[in-house]
Amino acid sequence: MLRLMFWSMARVPRFTQPMIAVGTALFFGYMMKRERRAVTGNLRQITGSRGLTLLWKVYRVFYSFSDFMVSYCYVPQASHEQLLSMLVNDENSAAIIDKHLSAGKGIILWTAHLGNPELASRLLEMHGRPVNIARVIEDQPAEKMLRDRMASERLKVVDLGRGAVATIELLQALRRNEIVAIQGDRVYHPRHSAEVSFFSKPAAFPLGPFLLSLVSGAPVLPGFVIREGWLRYRILSGDPIFPGGSGDDNADQRAALAQAVGFLEAQVSVHYDQWMNFFDFWPVNAHD
Repeated sequence: MLRLMFWSMARVPRFTQPMIAVGTALFFGYMMKRERRAVTGNLRQITGSRGLTLLWKVYRVFYSFSDFMVSYCYVPQASHEQLLSMLVNDENSAAIIDKHLSAGKGIILWTAHLGNPELASRLLEMHGRPVNIARVIEDQPAEKMLRDRMASERLKVVDLGRGAVATIELLQALRRNEIVAIQGDRVYHPRHSAEVSFFSKPAAFPLGPFLLSLVSGAPVLPGFVIREGWLRYRILSGDPIFPGGSGDDNADQRAALAQAVGFLEAQVSVHYDQWMNFFDFWPVNAHD
């Protein structure tokens, strides 16, 4: 199905794509039943909506998903000039990243399944050094196809499924003053996570990015690329989070996590339709 979508979207005028996406979003929302139920529960917790209002907000998530999928037709092969043309602003984020890279300890970009993280990874290439994308590599054909489309010399995927080996690899990248990007809203190793309040309920988030920060000295910079229109985006950056110095590493990691999650919550409360987490973020929702 993805091959058909990429083939067809590359051959229709761009101005028709938003209209096509209206139907595509309905199709995805209907066919992805388990994901639709998860999005419904998540948005109920985030927005407090019910009934038709909630249904409309769920549909908007699948519309954002359609935009995200279509972006794979343009983002992978786009030049730096073309990538910048997709932005409505840059929030001075490039200068912030360069400033912290000048300290020689690398930087950890803490992002989420919000907006367009793939465009964010391409934008990071412009800083002239390797970008290490930390994620769990899945063997599903669709996921592999999308990963292959984004492959480049400057983008390196580090498989978090390799545990300690992946951690060492990321630490070495930071010591080479490279960029590490991690999506911080998905727990793959429960033993290395902590619960913090997220939209008034406890939710689990990984601690790994903040452990890397403590060990390497690299700051954590929360940031997202948000859709402002069809294939038009805005960069949103939070305040850099520096390694704590209280002497209590566990407390420092949890405090840093709470700060990052607070920034995520502030953005999701506004851009809830672009938070494409297609599983029950608060599992108890399934029993509410």
